[in-house]
Amino acid sequence: MLSTFGTLNTALTTLNTMQRSIQITSHNVANASTPGYSRQKSILTTGDPYSAPNSNRHVSFGQVGTGVVAEGIQRFRSSFLDSQVRNETTNFKGWETRYDAYQQIQVSLNEPSGTGLNSMLNDFWASWSNLAATPDSVSARSNVVETAVDLSTTLRDSRRQLTDFQTELDDRIALQVDEINHIAGRIADLNGTIREVVALDQQPNDLMDERDQLITQLAEMINIDVSETETGTTMISVGGKLLVMDHMVHQMAVDQDPANNMMNRVVWEDTGAVVQVRGVSLEGGLSAVAADRLGGTLGGAMLARDIILPDKISELDDIANALVSEVNALHLTAFGLDGANGRNFFDAATSGAHNIDVNSTIKNDHTLVGTAAATDSLGDGSVALEIARLQSATVLNGGTTTINDYYRAAITSLGQEAQQADVMMTNQELLVDHLSTRQEEISGVSLDEETVHLLQYQRTYQAAARVMTTVDEMLDKVINGMGLVGR
Repeated sequence: MLSTFGTLNTALTTLNTMQRSIQITSHNVANASTPGYSRQKSILTTGDPYSAPNSNRHVSFGQVGTGVVAEGIQRFRSSFLDSQVRNETTNFKGWETRYDAYQQIQVSLNEPSGTGLNSMLNDFWASWSNLAATPDSVSARSNVVETAVDLSTTLRDSRRQLTDFQTELDDRIALQVDEINHIAGRIADLNGTIREVVALDQQPNDLMDERDQLITQLAEMINIDVSETETGTTMISVGGKLLVMDHMVHQMAVDQDPANNMMNRVVWEDTGAVVQVRGVSLEGGLSAVAADRLGGTLGGAMLARDIILPDKISELDDIANALVSEVNALHLTAFGLDGANGRNFFDAATSGAHNIDVNSTIKNDHTLVGTAAATDSLGDGSVALEIARLQSATVLNGGTTTINDYYRAAITSLGQEAQQADVMMTNQELLVDHLSTRQEEISGVSLDEETVHLLQYQRTYQAAARVMTTVDEMLDKVINGMGLVGR
């Protein structure tokens, strides 16, 4: 039955509901600048009307409302956009890591510059040409040795810097695997808490925001697939195997790969099986196909370590080996000022750019540099001229490319690859920004909108308080003002 106290209860319900709505609005305003925060809003519905339908109920004019109730707290978030942002973030971070690797390689090779390998090669050939013109000059021989030492040092240092960078990337991969495990563990912990809150029929919005932030951080590192369960938890898989399931984590680990110079490969800790990402095993021997499938900082680091850097190191080794074999082949026939021949100009033990060096005997005695074709023709510079002409000899790429052209082509290719990585990185960054903006339009907090909501709730609260005051006056009249006649 309707009563004055029923109206009082309606006013009380309204006060409580508006107070909760104001608290939610205050929470939105406080977190307007918090990264990853999703705006919230109370879901207001009318209370159950009185009285309930019944065939025996007293005939009256109909049901009467009992006010407003807060049915829940809505979290504004688009799962579809979240998925898109994660996927494109993975691609962006992969290209960014590759671009950074190209930048590091360009710094190591120091091209174009007066101290780069291209300049050193030109100086080397020029020194032999000068020696051919003045074969009896000791200073010209010294110049040949000095330029050869500079060239050898540049080749060794460039290769060392690239191999050091490769080792750094290998260490970075191990650190990133640890970070993936750490983030996965935090997500699993949040899953457990969220499941318990959902089981109590409550909405853990802030916990879900924190979890979404962590999932995005995980997507920055590796390709992942994410799905949500009915209990509110998320399942995260990598290459078809679950990384996170409810509150459990299947951790990754690294071990040394015998097939890849004992560098780190990524495996599942429980089985030891190599982690698969989109059909690509996270171990050595990555092919060009992997470049189209692997993303994130982990994938980018593995691509740089196993594809980009080995390619550039191999090019330096090719140049060093060609220099040693071609120059030594001619120098073995040349006679020095001591009237002897049969000496290698470069150390014959050279097996790549990492250990190329001028023959120590010649470094100690520059008169042993050979120029003549015969022992009795010490003023002959014909062999020195033949060595100088190696600058235009096609000795690489199956006898189709000169050493200088081979190196210039390698530098040009490096620049083109770096430019492509820059373009792809920029495009992916723009796409991520666009998707993030769309997500912000849904989940972001508008202070103007929250101000409007706050005024609405405030006015409703004030009106409900006025209703309560009115009912209080009515009750005061009934309780204290009635039944006093005749006293």
